Parts: sequence; structure tokens; C-alpha cells
Amino acid sequence: MSKFNHSFKLTEKTDTCRIYSCGENTARIDFVSDSCIRVAVYKNDAMMLPTFSVDPENKFSANGRDRLDTAGFKTFVPNVTYTDSTERFSLPCGITAELQTDNFLLKYYLGDSLLFADRAPLAYNFANEFGKETYHYITRAENERIFGLGDKTGELNKAGRAFRIETTDCMGYDAGESDPLYKHIPFYICENDVGCYGIFYDTAATSYIDLGKEINNYYPPYKYFKTEDECLVYYVFFGTKLSVLQQFACTCGKQAFPPKWSFDYCASTMAYTDAPDSERKMQEFTGKLTETDLSCKGFYLSSGYTSIGDQRYVFNWNREKFPEPKEFITDFSKLGIEIIPNIKPAFLNSHPLYKYIADNGWFIKNPDGTPFLTQFWDGLGSYLDFTNADAFEFWKSKVTETLLDYGIKATWNDNNEFDIRDCDALATGFGNGTVNAAEIRPILTYLMVAASYQAQTAKNPKLRPFLSTRSGNIAVRRFAQTWSGDNRTEFCDLRYCHYIGLTMSLSGLYFYGHDVGGFHGDMPSRELLLRWLQHGIFEPRFTIHSWNRDGSATMPWSYPDILPAVRGLFAERKQLLPYIYNCAYNAAEYEIPMNAPTFLYYDDKKLYEYPDVMMLGKDILVAFAFDEGKDTVCTYLPKGSDWYLDGKLYSGDQAVELTVPPTAKMPYFVRSGCVLPTDESKYGFKSEEKLVFTVYPLKNGSFESDFFTDDGVSFEYQNNQCVHLKFTVSCNSESVTVSYKNTGEIPLEPNIRLCPQDGRKLIVI
Repeated sequence: MSKFNHSFKLTEKTDTCRIYSCGENTARIDFVSDSCIRVAVYKNDAMMLPTFSVDPENKFSANGRDRLDTAGFKTFVPNVTYTDSTERFSLPCGITAELQTDNFLLKYYLGDSLLFADRAPLAYNFANEFGKETYHYITRAENERIFGLGDKTGELNKAGRAFRIETTDCMGYDAGESDPLYKHIPFYICENDVGCYGIFYDTAATSYIDLGKEINNYYPPYKYFKTEDECLVYYVFFGTKLSVLQQFACTCGKQAFPPKWSFDYCASTMAYTDAPDSERKMQEFTGKLTETDLSCKGFYLSSGYTSIGDQRYVFNWNREKFPEPKEFITDFSKLGIEIIPNIKPAFLNSHPLYKYIADNGWFIKNPDGTPFLTQFWDGLGSYLDFTNADAFEFWKSKVTETLLDYGIKATWNDNNEFDIRDCDALATGFGNGTVNAAEIRPILTYLMVAASYQAQTAKNPKLRPFLSTRSGNIAVRRFAQTWSGDNRTEFCDLRYCHYIGLTMSLSGLYFYGHDVGGFHGDMPSRELLLRWLQHGIFEPRFTIHSWNRDGSATMPWSYPDILPAVRGLFAERKQLLPYIYNCAYNAAEYEIPMNAPTFLYYDDKKLYEYPDVMMLGKDILVAFAFDEGKDTVCTYLPKGSDWYLDGKLYSGDQAVELTVPPTAKMPYFVRSGCVLPTDESKYGFKSEEKLVFTVYPLKNGSFESDFFTDDGVSFEYQNNQCVHLKFTVSCNSESVTVSYKNTGEIPLEPNIRLCPQDGRKLIVI
């Protein structure tokens, strides 16, 4: 067997695919679009498990999809040229991929400049030159910036760091340094002085990525990906940071569009359901909502509702805590609050259903067929095998019988990291024999969420289901929103959770949030709670959730003396809901993230110096105060746009300093050249929406702005049962002229006003 010297030969080709061989190794290139190349490197006898992450057709399959399938892609025929030792493939995006067949080394040029390349002389582990696992080494440019990889901790720029890519239940993690967290997303965006590219490694196996932490004297600067998978299949995307993200997201399937109520405040706490008088605690909660006149549309019901003694048993209702669950759920529904119950995919071996499930063979198993036992929530339990079709249906039936039939319309899929590391634990697999469960942990999570989703759509086929999942791969975006998990009640975690959230968004998880206030630790201080609220009102998921050391519950009214400030922030959130919902539609339909760092939209290097700033959609820019005891924040306004704030128009390409006390409503900049929809009704628990459209004009010129809304709960918007306004605005020194057209079937006469900062005449035609 040759080492470090592998001469590949072209053995098969079509217009859009080329296959090369060298002994027991095969390499394949597919041109899956005019700006994306898929590369596969594998040994001929390797087992290639199906993918559940790639799904450009949005077709659910319990057995996944062949990793080398090209169905659903707009495959492209590149221009091919040859030299004696290389092949060159030209793409219309300006990229030329050059293949050196000796050792199968790819280089990517943008114009005449090298964007990046496989590391020479060897980038792949063809003959165990790098050990037993599967490797991919590529070049690392000086000063490159890297974004993505899911819910990773630390700064936004991940260059120079290394991470494990697997899922774990990491309660109380350090948002600055802990690794890994809950998600398995081996995708990142890299920007260097030449341009941008993205790489997605299509695997469910535990992996490791080094983005420049390792240095080896025998090679120029490099980064590498290592996986326990026997095969290497990866996608390379080219374009701007935004287009790379959008291409990746489209490759993985459409983000589910949540119902509108889920964007209002949704409450939660462990304390209420852990208490022996849970239902009374919940009734007191709704009483406080009425007393404080705070809007709330959902309540995440923590797992204490399933308890028997001190342990938790999924699908069990503790009748001492909740004597009549259906009545309890109905009472909340009458108040306009949806219950979102916690469900877990493991059954303790003392669970009343354990023997029944075991007898049917629905658990992950040992080689002898007995249930595989592992630690789970203060006991030993077994995970349901969601690759088993009967177990999948069993889960759906229990979700339906114990939750949905009681009037529940949502699920909170939690503790679903499937913490299985034993090489002997077996899953049923995907129609071709058993598989090692440790190799498919994110797939098990995805299938759990899919089963919950199917149960919900079967029960209420006309309603868009709402699901939340803590763990998963990128595929869970097709069914659920997510959050950053069990964070801490500390100021440093507030800043780093801000980065974690934006990192998830830059990884294709657009509907995300945090446990506002912090989940684990001491009750947050007044200042910390307010700073968390100031941040949370601008994110998709707005939920206060806690498991405080002293058993207390973090609530909006935890400190009565700051309740007016809390109420002001809640009112600000409610005012922005029409815009937030419009952003959600744009995320689901057009892959425009709800939240993003400013540099995703503006090519301005100064923006990297201001990471504590966030975009909400493309029209709102907000800077946050994350340091205890400091009220001053400084932001930089991107060049290329002008920005409105509090009666003043600011030009881009300048830094602006703001004073933001914890008790204040949050100031935010609005981009010149947009029409901003807001709810101008009087804020309260049962307030009705009063929709107003405010024009933020250009100094001169024209622009267009779109607005979407619908009934907020159904799929009928897909049949054009919605409002879809297109505003056209023309601006000159004397007047601002607005025309509009509604292409949706639901009529709406918009209430249009000019922003108070502008003294020109408003003309609506």
C-alpha cells in the first residue's frame, strides 16, 4: 500500500459529476449548483449511512437520503479544462476549482487569487497516514474569520479555536468556554482577504474541528476536520457571507414557520411544576398576569408535571399536582395561553411503561437484544429507538393520547441529546441492518422531533405546529425552534449567550432564543434581569425560564420596584411584534435570518469591532449594555445606509455613543429606506392589535418595502390567504410619496404615517 502518494484516475463522469479511483479509495465531485461543489472521499468497502441533514426537496423520509443523491439540486455543468496533471472547473460565481489528481488535492481560486486549498502534500487519510479516523486538512489564511458551527461558546469569530462536534446535556455551562453544547452542526463560514466560502460536513458522527489551534512545523498554517465516520462527504459554498448561509440553509430544507403567538412572551420555570401544589402555582401566575396587565401567550411546562416521587416519567401526569389536566389546559387556553409541555425521549427503568416498551423491542438495545441502560435524570433508563418504525409510531400515539387529546397544541422536546457513547449500543437502523446508536445520535434527536411534529399535524392538520427542541442537527430546523439551553444567571453569560445566539443564526437556526435572566444559579439581580430583558425582546424566542438554587422562580414581577421598567420592555416587545412576525416570514420563505450581526449585510470591516450589536431583520439595529454597572454603549453604524433614532437622522460610517440605563426602554436605530410595521395599541394582557406603518424615508430616491401577515396559526398563507403588501416610496427634498399594493387575499387598508424625525409632506396614493 502506497503512503503519501496516491495517484487518482478519472473512472466515470457525467456532465455534472466526476468519479476518481485509486486502489481501495474513491473520490467524487458533484457540481450541485453553480456556486456549490460536493466532494466525497471514501474507501470502497466503507459503510455510508444515509443523511438526514440534506433535504433540498423538503421530503421527510424515516430512512433518510443517500448521501450522494443529487435529487432536488440544480446541478450545474462546469467549463472543464485540462493540463498534464490538473483539471480546472470554472463556475459562473467567479470560482475556479483546480484538481491535482495526485493525492486528490483541490484548490479554489476567486479570479486569480487563491481562496483556499486542500493542504499539500496530503489532505485526506487515504492509507491511515494520520491514524484511524477520517480527516480533511485545508489551508488557513492569515487574519481569516470563521462563523458558525451551531451553539458554540465564546466570541463570534471562531478562528484559532478547536471544538468537538457532538451533543451533550451541559446544564450550567460556561457560555464563554464550555464545549460541546447541545447541537451537532459541522458547518462554518470562512472569510479571508480574498473572499468567502462555507463548508458543511455531512455527517452525524462525533467529530472534531480545529480552526487554527494546532500548529505543525512541517506544514504551512492549516485547519482540519476529523470524524469517527468512515466516509467524508462535504459541501463547499461560494459567495458572500449571506449567500453562503442561504445556500447551506436551502440545502438542508426549509425552516418551519412557527405560529404568531409563539413570538409573544412565553413563560416558564422549574419551580412551579416541581412544587407539590403545581396547579395552584400556575393559577397564581395567571392571577399575576391579570394584576400586572402583562401579555403572555405561552407557558413551557417543565417536567415536574410528570413526577412520581422525586423522578420524572414522560407521558405521566402527576394527578396530585394536576388533578384534571384537561381542565387545567382548557383554563389556560381560555386566557389565550398555550401550554408547551416538556417531553423526554428516555424512560427510567422504573417507568410504568418500561416493561411494555422493552417487551416490544422499542428501546436502543445491547447486542443480546436487551434494553441498553444508561444514566438519565437521577436514575437508569433507556432511550426509545426512533429508527424503529413501531417505536416512532408509539411515541406519536403517546404524544397524542397524553397531551394533544387534552387540548395541547405544542411540544417542548427536551433532554434529547441521546447521551449514548457505548460502541455496543444498537439501533434498528434504516432498512439495511442495525447501526451503532452512538454514530447516529443527532439523527435520533431529529426523528424524535419529527415524530412529535407528525403527531401534532395529525391531531390538528389545519394548524402550524409549534415545537421547541434543545438538541439536534441542522435538520431540526424543518420542524422546530430552539434555544441555548441551561445557561447561568451571570453577567458574563449574558454577553456570551448573545454571541451563541448569533452563532446559531449564522448556522441556519433562525428561530432561537435563551432562558432570559439565566436558568441556573442565584436569582438574577435587578440589573441583570433588566439587561436580559432588554436583549431578549429583540430575539425570536422571548422566554424567562429558571431553576434557581434557592427554589425561587424568576418572573417579570420578581422585583416589584422595577415592575414599571419590566412592563415598559414587555410593551416594547409587543409593539414590535408585527415587524418580528414579518421577519419570521422572511426567514422561513427567503432564508433571511431574524437576527444577525451587522457584518452579514454590510461589507464594512469596522463592524467586527462592535460585536455587541445585532440586527433584527434588515431594518432595525440595536446595541446592548452587557457590563454590570455600566450604562454607556457605543455602536458603529454601517456605511451604505442612514439610520433614524429619536428624532435624528444619522449617517452611516460613524460611531455613536448611547446612554442606556437598565430601567429604560431600549433605543434602536431604524434603517433609512424602509416601512416599519408596529402595533400601536394600548399595551395589556388582552390588548387588540392596532397596526401602523411608519415610513423611514431616504433623503432622495426610491425604495420598496414588503409586509406580510396572516391569521397567525394556519397553513392558509400558502394559498395566499394573507396580507402581502408591497410599498413603493419615492423621496425628494419636499415630499415622500407612498403607493402600495396588496397581492394577498386578505384585505387591509394600511394606516401610514411618516416618521416624526422627518418634516416633509407625506403623500399616499
